[in-house]
Amino acid sequence: MGLLIDSDVCNGCRICELACSFHHRGVFAPDHSSVKVFSDYREGKIQLIVDGTCDLCPKDPQPMCVQYCVIGALKKGAKE
Repeated sequence: MGLLIDSDVCNGCRICELACSFHHRGVFAPDHSSVKVFSDYREGKIQLIVDGTCDLCPKDPQPMCVQYCVIGALKKGAKE
C-alpha cells in the first residue's frame, strides 16, 4: 500500500503539504510534510514527491493528504 500520485491532475495548491505537516507536527508548515509539491511554471508541470517519512496516517480512515486533496490527485492504493 502506498500513495498513488496523478501529477497531471494536480493544480499545485499545496494543501496536501499543509495537511501532512499538521498530521506529523500539529502545525501548518510544509517543511515538515512528507509530500512535496514542485512547480515548473515555464514548462507548466507540477510534480509531487512523497518521501520515506510518510506513514499513511494509520489512525485516520485515509491519509490526511488524500482527505484534503480537493481534486483527487492523491489516492491510497496498491502500487503497480
